[in-house]
Amino acid sequence: MQKIILHIDMNSYFASVEQQANPFLRGKPIGITGKRSERSIIATASIEAKKLGVKTAMSTWQAKKICPSLILIAGDPEKYSEITHRFNKLFFEFTPFVQEFSVDESFLDITEQAKDWFGAVYLAQQLRERLREECGEWITASIGIAPNKLLAKLSSDLVKPNGITLTRSEDAIARLDSVKLTDLCGIGPRMGKRLNDLGIMNFKRLREFPLEELVDEFGSYGTWLHEAAHGREAFEVNVEEEDPKSVGHSYTLPKDTFDPVLMQRYLLGMCEKVAWRMRRDGFVANAVSIYVRYGDFSGNGKQHVFKESTADGLRLFEIAWRLVDSVRDKSKPVRLLGISASHLTHTSESKPTMSIFSAGGGSAFGGKKEQKHLSVLSALDKIQSRYGSKSWTRASLLPIAFQDRASGLGYDHEL
Repeated sequence: MQKIILHIDMNSYFASVEQQANPFLRGKPIGITGKRSERSIIATASIEAKKLGVKTAMSTWQAKKICPSLILIAGDPEKYSEITHRFNKLFFEFTPFVQEFSVDESFLDITEQAKDWFGAVYLAQQLRERLREECGEWITASIGIAPNKLLAKLSSDLVKPNGITLTRSEDAIARLDSVKLTDLCGIGPRMGKRLNDLGIMNFKRLREFPLEELVDEFGSYGTWLHEAAHGREAFEVNVEEEDPKSVGHSYTLPKDTFDPVLMQRYLLGMCEKVAWRMRRDGFVANAVSIYVRYGDFSGNGKQHVFKESTADGLRLFEIAWRLVDSVRDKSKPVRLLGISASHLTHTSESKPTMSIFSAGGGSAFGGKKEQKHLSVLSALDKIQSRYGSKSWTRASLLPIAFQDRASGLGYDHEL
């Protein structure tokens, strides 16, 4: 039986959730930001804001210049995560084959439930109605229906907001020929340029281009390009949740600075957030990398691999600061700092270094003393799980008040 796949893409997701939660915001142009500051960017623009020219990843000052009436809202990751959990739980009422693709996108394999394309459209309409009942009328989704994930995702982008778009197998070529190369998931701007440099400007030309030459130029990716140009894809809806490759946090400082003490305080705060998220999800890191962006928007970074895995914020900070101090151009003021803990493994597979007091990691303590420190960290984690991320902090961070930002939306996600 031919596969029938749905791609469900929530419309202006973060903004729609805020509008559902606050009637005052409904029908108004709003922008969800990382923090309440002009030194942030638009994470999501509401449908009303998009119509006025506001776009995702636009700086807040640019957005306000385009739309003076734009209402800026600091993101609330816990709220969005709860709604994501709610709608994915709803999807399991329709099929056991649900893959969460991102915080606002999911794939569903409804082959058995729908039987045919007519059944698929009917099921999509039912799902959209259930979504309205469960999450509210302001939280809508565009749904793509196709024989594979690639075409389903492309289809969901074509009618927004709140659309249902069907692409049958026999319509695949016509659908691809009606869009740009970069409209297809997997072909970004850089790849699009490389294809253009080869004289490939559209999917018709990509289909005609010799497979051997694509493979010579792009390796195994060339085979994928060839198959994609014909509307074919072999990836199944993956019902097993994939482990994250890294956990990261970045922060634009309130003002460009040369002050190393100020940088250290913000970096420590970020390291604590990253470490908490790792412990919460049961991971330890075997490497840490940092990124420094300067006032002129240039930047550089560096990575360090640990001898012993860790999920301790202080340990991450010690290594991260050494990296920052070794690579930063001291003739330029720093605008942004970023940290990413990577090479993750489950805590059941590693013996982490998790002391919260040791300057050199858990190896500085042995036996009962180390266990005591681990017990303190465990207790603090329980407090944070119950009362939130602001329930405790290090004394050294008290002079620093982080502006609210949606840093926990996903791994390595910068707003």
